[in-house]
Amino acid sequence: MFSSVKNFFGMGPPGEVTKYEMAPYKVLQEFEGYDLREYPEQKWIATKNDESTKDNNMFWKLFGYIDGKNSVGDKISMTVPVMISNQKEDNQMKREMQFFIPTKFQDSPPDPNDSSVHVISRESITLYSKFLPGRPNFEEEAKKFQAELVAAGHTDVDFSMFYTAGYDNPFKIFNRRSEVMFKKILDSSTTSIPPQNVQEKSVDGNEKEETTDP
Repeated sequence: MFSSVKNFFGMGPPGEVTKYEMAPYKVLQEFEGYDLREYPEQKWIATKNDESTKDNNMFWKLFGYIDGKNSVGDKISMTVPVMISNQKEDNQMKREMQFFIPTKFQDSPPDPNDSSVHVISRESITLYSKFLPGRPNFEEEAKKFQAELVAAGHTDVDFSMFYTAGYDNPFKIFNRRSEVMFKKILDSSTTSIPPQNVQEKSVDGNEKEETTDP
């Protein structure tokens, strides 16, 4: 009972990272107000919108998959974050919503029953990520973050698409965690960044720090 109340009012770390498994990533570099992180190759469950599909419709399609509407009827635990890719085409925002598939099912996830839902193997991706509190307007925040990255001199950013990440249930009041992200462009001459004091975010949301000599 007490833990439910704590979660509702947002006590503890921002986002529901202690309640749900979190997609692991490494923070490669920290800047003033944002970071550069790398998600390894991972399997996610995904669905795309169309002219008649809103974000909540996409959510319930993916929730149906983890609630047992899959080839083996398994119940699959909810994870965080809920990620959405956003790309404007012909004055319309094309979106794809994704849930991280829990570690238990990463090697062999069940197939979806819904033909509009797909298991995807997402390649390793490096993202500039900015934390957003409260309930942000993601499109407006993406514009602000784009201007911030340009002003900081980053020339290695793909601005044709932005990503959003949400870590909280819709009823949570305080201490919410959201993020807006842009993909870092990696050319053929780019190797893994030799960061110092890399922070690895584990599946339980804890940080593991390791120092690397450049």
